Amino acid sequence: MKLPCYLVRDLLPLYKDEVCEPETAADVREHLEGCTDCRTLWEALQTAAPLEEAVDHAKAQEQAAALRRVKHTQQKKRVLIVLAAVLATLCAVYLGLRLVHDYANKTYLDYDADDILKVEYEEHQEEGGNPLKGDGLYITLNPAQYNTLLSTTFLDTEEGEILVFTLGNSLWNEWMNTQWYGLEEGELFKDGICTVGNAGRSTVEELVAAYYLPYSKFVDWESRWARSVPEDAILVWQRDDQ
Repeated sequence: MKLPCYLVRDLLPLYKDEVCEPETAADVREHLEGCTDCRTLWEALQTAAPLEEAVDHAKAQEQAAALRRVKHTQQKKRVLIVLAAVLATLCAVYLGLRLVHDYANKTYLDYDADDILKVEYEEHQEEGGNPLKGDGLYITLNPAQYNTLLSTTFLDTEEGEILVFTLGNSLWNEWMNTQWYGLEEGELFKDGICTVGNAGRSTVEELVAAYYLPYSKFVDWESRWARSVPEDAILVWQRDDQ
């Protein structure tokens, strides 16, 4: 059966997908062999499908690539957010620890006067130009109780120079259990609190007494510019001829 061109053109998609009846497919094939126009259309139809498939495949790849880029961007944002949160946390912890350290390092505890084992006047030559060595008043402390010589004040009285000093251990050193550096086991800690090197020879020679005042009371007493020995001061040394 000879089919007209318009019918063959309508049947070409079905013929391409091989869903025509065998007799119809045979008639379409016979027509294509004898009709140049329909055969050209058929050849174009055959090449159009792979092109469309290629376009669809390219679109799918581009969409997949775009999706990967979006996921990568979101992942980077999540990582940056986490890093920013970690950094902020570390900064907060650091600032908190710094504030605690500054507070504890500037907060002094009163030193127990019972841990002042001995205060005596010693005469010996300076060693190596050390400003803490030389004739003067030396204090011996309990080696198990770390402290710092915080402050000294001299009062000029009719009897002579009087030394008022305070000792203390910072709250930070208390937390850290700070120990004396360089002491051998069982060795006592001794240091000069008024020597030729750090106070001047005249002060040492005219010194008649030394008092210890706990830090908390010393700060208040010194801030009032008091020029007399405080009532709570503890006499720890007095020149023999006094």
